This record gives sequence, C-alpha cells and structure tokens, in this order.
Amino acid sequence: MTHAMQRTRWGWLAALAGLALLTATATATAAQDPIASGTTDLHMKKGFVRKISNLGATVQGVGVGTVTGNKISLPVSGGSLDPTDGNGFLEARGGFKFQLGQRGVPVTQLTVNTENDAVYATVAKARMQIGVLTPPTTGREGFGANVKAVKLTLIEKATQRISNRLGLKGSKRLNAGRVLSNAYSTAQPKTVTVLPQGNLNLTGNAATLAKFAAKGVKVPQGFTPIAPATKPSETSFALPISGGSLAPDASAGKVSTTGGVQILKETETLSPAVKLSNVSVDLAAKATTAQLEILPSPPFPGAAGQSSIVDVVLPAKAVVTNPVARTITIQGAEVRLQAAFASTLNDVFNQPAPAPPSSSNFVVGDPLGTFSITIQAQ
Repeated sequence: MTHAMQRTRWGWLAALAGLALLTATATATAAQDPIASGTTDLHMKKGFVRKISNLGATVQGVGVGTVTGNKISLPVSGGSLDPTDGNGFLEARGGFKFQLGQRGVPVTQLTVNTENDAVYATVAKARMQIGVLTPPTTGREGFGANVKAVKLTLIEKATQRISNRLGLKGSKRLNAGRVLSNAYSTAQPKTVTVLPQGNLNLTGNAATLAKFAAKGVKVPQGFTPIAPATKPSETSFALPISGGSLAPDASAGKVSTTGGVQILKETETLSPAVKLSNVSVDLAAKATTAQLEILPSPPFPGAAGQSSIVDVVLPAKAVVTNPVARTITIQGAEVRLQAAFASTLNDVFNQPAPAPPSSSNFVVGDPLGTFSITIQAQ
C-alpha cells in the first residue's frame, strides 16, 4: 500500500470516527421529557372549510375534542418531547368527525410526530398516517414547549378513506394535497431532564456528629470529600449534580450526583472507614441511595453496592418552582438514617475494642443532616 493510499485510508477512518463521535454525542445530549398535559389545536384553513361547507358537511367534536368556529382543539395526554428543539411526538385524546347526513367519519387518537413531520390518527377505525407537516418551529413555555407547523396537508390514503366513508363522488371527493389546517401544540412534562449543573449541599446534624465523635471518629477531620465533591465548611459537603429527571413539583423523579463523603475512624490497630459515593435522591420513594464501600477489606466487605441509606423528609414549602428560569429548588430537606444503614454504622465504628458507650449507637430516624439543591432543567 502506497503512502498516499495509507493517508487516504487513515483519513477516512478519522472521518468515520469523528462522525461516530458526533452521533454519539448528539444521542447522549438529546433528551425527550415524558408529557403530562397540553393541547393540540388545528385551525382549519379557509379553503378546507369552504370545501366542507359546499358539500353540506360539518366538522364536530368527538369525546373531549371540541370544534369552535374553525378551530379543532384536542387535549394532549401523552408522548415525549425535547423542549429545546421540539423533537418527539404528542398523543391527543378525543377527536373530531366529518358528518354528512347519516354518514360520519371519526378521526381520533391523533398523534403529532415532529421527528418525521407527520400526523397519524385512527380514521373510521383504521390507523394510518393522515398528513404531513411543514417543518415546525419551537418555542418554550416554562418547563415545556409549543410546536407550530404552518400547514397540515392530507395525504391520499386519508382523503380516500374520508371520501369513501362520506360517499363522495367525482369532483366532490377530497384530493391528496388538500391542506386541512395548521397544527399548534403545547406540552408540559411529567418530569424534566436535570442538567449536570450545581451541587447538592449536605450539612451534618450536630447531635448525630456527636455520636460519631463518641465512637472515636474525629469531627470534622474524619469526614472528607471524595472528588469531585468538596467541603465548603467543617460540617458541610457539596456533591456535584450529574443528571436525572424530576417532576416540576419534586413529587417524583431522581437526582444523581458524583463524588461523595468518606467517614474514617483512625486507630492504631484498625482504621474502619465508610465511603458513600454516587448519591442518588429518589423523590418518589423519599429515599436516598449511595454506592457503599466499607474498608479495610478484610475484615470488612469492601464494595457493598448501591444501597438505600436514608429517608428524605420534605418540610412544608420546601419546594420552590420557577418555570420561567426552569429551576426547582428544595430547601432544608431532612435525611434520616434507615435501619440497615444505622446498623452498618454501628458495626463498623464500634470497632476496634473496647466498644464505645451504648448511647453512641445510631438508631432508625437519627437525623444525618439536611440538604438543599437547585435543579436546572433543560
């Protein structure tokens, strides 16, 4: 192989590697939020309304779908959407129907798909694509978004089924390419994507820290951050937020962090330590998990896996939501020891002999501390 051929080969490989990296990066950063609510409005075009009127037909609402003047309005109840670029799909409830005398053609289960600029529906019990959208534009509405396409153009399969079911003949039939309406959808998410920004700030409880001290852990020297976590003060830690998803009212979802905290009891014969890293707060379960490592190994088990360690208690008015800034703030949340973790702390830090006083033993519900966090949604 000549040097020129080798250069060409490596050039192609580099280009392919670069393309793969770009694709992987795009895939990693694209995040669609599950949709809780919204509306899809179809403002029928004047030409379409005139055509229907000349046939002597009407457009009526079906179920929770409504028709007011030239506007068909359908509540959105599902789907997923990236609010930053509008990519995804929205599912609507109810529908509308074309009525001509005794003949009716219901159009229900409407789905607006902005990834392929298409609209799907069930037309007289047959599921199909009914139209194509002009490339939509996207705007933000708090945590959600609105998506607008100037034209929804019916395709042949849809116009044939509607025409056949209405019994239309000749020039009265609807033709492919007929513009039905524009399409305007608004959507609000069930949960929002958490950006890797900011910190979970944890402050230790004085009474519980005193129990550690009674067991021989030096406070605060025995508590050290695991990078990239930091220790802003003697009894507080800042754990960088790495991602997750969260309901706007913080009633559900998980927030993950990186780094952690090491608790070390230094003695001449044995220096037991507990490492807590990759802390994840589950707002639905009101609990927090962490990757546990108990050292030295032996006699301790070493890596102990992701374990539930504390319960989360949210005081009244602890959650403050700002849809304009797209932030969710939790202030003064209490974290209280669960039974298994309290037992683990006793087993580890009661060693080596002699045993510390029984008053130092951790029990279920002991307050480990409080945390505050501000989530930035995408």
